[in-house]
Parts: sequence; structure tokens; C-alpha cells
Amino acid sequence: MVFWIDAAFAIELVALALGGALLYFLKAHKVQYGFCKFIAYFVVVLAFIAMACTTYYGTKYWFQGYYEKPLPTSKHKMFKKHKKTAPEHKTERRYPKKEEY
Repeated sequence: MVFWIDAAFAIELVALALGGALLYFLKAHKVQYGFCKFIAYFVVVLAFIAMACTTYYGTKYWFQGYYEKPLPTSKHKMFKKHKKTAPEHKTERRYPKKEEY
């Protein structure tokens, strides 16, 4: 779990850097492409929102104790194994007897 949050945060930092670099390039060269500026601001805003969500859920999972192990399979609902009873063996035959043909 902790590695997934680290990877997500790293990807969000890359997106923030690329959006900022595009915005800097457009302002430095005085390019008047409105759609490119919209894309750059959109990427920067979405990167900040994604970083806020990742930070929130990362701290939430940290307080719940999920970071005690790299993959805590015993605490998360998704990884809990349901107790299944062994299937009962049927004593009846699946195929008819020879006399019934």
C-alpha cells in the first residue's frame, strides 16, 4: 500500500512539472495559443487536486495502521479471505445406470 501511494505521488509530481514547464514555455515565448494555456492550467490544477487526495488517503491509511507491512493483507477488507466450507460429496451418480438405457 505504501509503495502505491509513493508511486502515485511521484506520477503526480511529474504531471505538475510537465504542466508547469508547458506554462513556462508558453509565457516565455509569448505564444498566444489559448487552448495550450488551458491544457497547461488544467494539468496543474488536476495535479494539485490529485496530490491533495493522495496525501489525504495516505495519512488516513497511515493512521489506520496499514503501513506496518508493505502489503498488509490481513487488515484490508479486500484481502480478507472468506471462510468457505468444504463441498459435500454427493453419493448419487451423475450418469444413469446401464439398465436405464
